[in-house]
Amino acid sequence: MLRTVFFATTALLLTACATPADETQAPADRDCFNASAASGFSYVDENHIKLSVGANRHYQLTTMFNARDLDWTQAIAIRSTSSWICTGNGLGVEIIGGDPRRTYPVSAIERLPDDVPVQGS
Repeated sequence: MLRTVFFATTALLLTACATPADETQAPADRDCFNASAASGFSYVDENHIKLSVGANRHYQLTTMFNARDLDWTQAIAIRSTSSWICTGNGLGVEIIGGDPRRTYPVSAIERLPDDVPVQGS
C-alpha cells in the first residue's frame, strides 16, 4: 500500500514538473507580437492607447485608468507576464512609464486595420 502511494505521488510530482509550452513562438491561432517589437505609443482617448509594432501593425490597448495621466514626455514601455502579447483579453499586460513610474493594466487588446494612420498626441 505504501509503495503504491509513493509511486502515485512521484508520478504526480513529475507531471507537475514537466517543461512548459515553448514561449519562443507565438500561438498559431492568435494575432500576437513580442513586447520587444513595440515601436511607438500614442494617446487615443481616456481609456485607449494606440501601439505601433514595427512599421505596419497597430493595436489599440484598453485600460481602466485615465491614459491622459500617463506622462507622454517620459519613456513608455509595455510589459507582459509571457513572451507574447495577443489580441483579446489583456490579462497580464501593462503599460508603464512616467516619473514617478506608473503602471496601467491593460484590459483588452485589439488589432487595428493596417491602413489606419498613426496619430500622436
